[in-house]
Amino acid sequence: MSLKKYDLGTDVLEAARRRIRYIFEEFGNIVVSISGGKDSTVLCHLVLEEAKRRSRKVGLFYLDEEVVYTSTLEQVEYLMNLAPHLVVRYWMQIEFNLTNAVDLTDGQLHCWEPKQRKNWMHKRNSKNVLNRTWTHETMVADKHKGFGFYDVVANFEQGFEHTAFLVGLRADESLNRYRTMVRFPGYKDIMWSTDKKRGNYAFYPLYDWAVSDVWKYIGDQGLRYHRYYDFCFLKGVPVHVMRVSSLLHEKSFKSIQDLPAFEFRTYERLLKRTKGISFAQETAKDRKMFKCQVLPKNFTTWRDYRDFLLKTYPVPSRKAIFERRFSKHLENEYVARQQCRQLILNDYENNLPVKNREDLRTARLNYWKEIL
Repeated sequence: MSLKKYDLGTDVLEAARRRIRYIFEEFGNIVVSISGGKDSTVLCHLVLEEAKRRSRKVGLFYLDEEVVYTSTLEQVEYLMNLAPHLVVRYWMQIEFNLTNAVDLTDGQLHCWEPKQRKNWMHKRNSKNVLNRTWTHETMVADKHKGFGFYDVVANFEQGFEHTAFLVGLRADESLNRYRTMVRFPGYKDIMWSTDKKRGNYAFYPLYDWAVSDVWKYIGDQGLRYHRYYDFCFLKGVPVHVMRVSSLLHEKSFKSIQDLPAFEFRTYERLLKRTKGISFAQETAKDRKMFKCQVLPKNFTTWRDYRDFLLKTYPVPSRKAIFERRFSKHLENEYVARQQCRQLILNDYENNLPVKNREDLRTARLNYWKEIL
């Protein structure tokens, strides 16, 4: 089979519109995943434009984690109401577990837990989906985590057949996202799609967009966007690293650091909702803590520090997970520092994998010792 050449005479906007038109022609049922971020905002608007031209309805899927910015809720509601007569509202407000990196004693937050109703971060809405939309049996991969984020997504999708699920992933955000999109071509060998089974496929119409393309489209179309981007811009955060992040997972300490300045009321509610928030907010900038860039003065090596963190880890079942994982790693300072970071961030799920390799500085020193 001959390789398909990219049409260099077509810009990314026209290419995305062609892809979306093709999806509408191939699938009778389309669902767009939205998060409130810039990429899903652009994708949602492009899809709704095509839906208007065809007088077709599309689903908008948002999994409400409860512990989110107020600005995220406002942005999602804005997207839901861009063309309400064409939107099937899949705003999910159901119980599930979410990774909680700020509480060492409880690694999961049970979103929408009934007994925590008085401390819920925001109210549930009768317009939204408040119960599971599927009846098939659920397979939970990790019994320690219970029914989690990815279980909700998988089971929601399995409730459909012959459906196109559109996601606003872009290849230039990270190598992992690029691999996710193009490693195993899906529908009719299209490289910007993946197979979801049951005749369902995920599509990534914006896969070749740069961050500048996203912001140009938002500006040209006069779209509303998440207020956190303006907050980041005023702080001098580079455009390519601006993220509308979850507030509790392993990479969220930067969001918690800024939360009192950005949305103080959200911060106040989060303090009541789960433990560890105040400590995480106060120490987020500390290079000895979550960044794990400076070795605490009471330790001479990262390996000593790792052994101390393991010895004092408060939950035996998760401590065993770390011990099994670390037993397969190399024993050097480069690896040990990353292991310390996993322990401090309570990353027993391995969402921030350790780069298991020889310390590059040691390798370079050994190289020069041999040739000099």
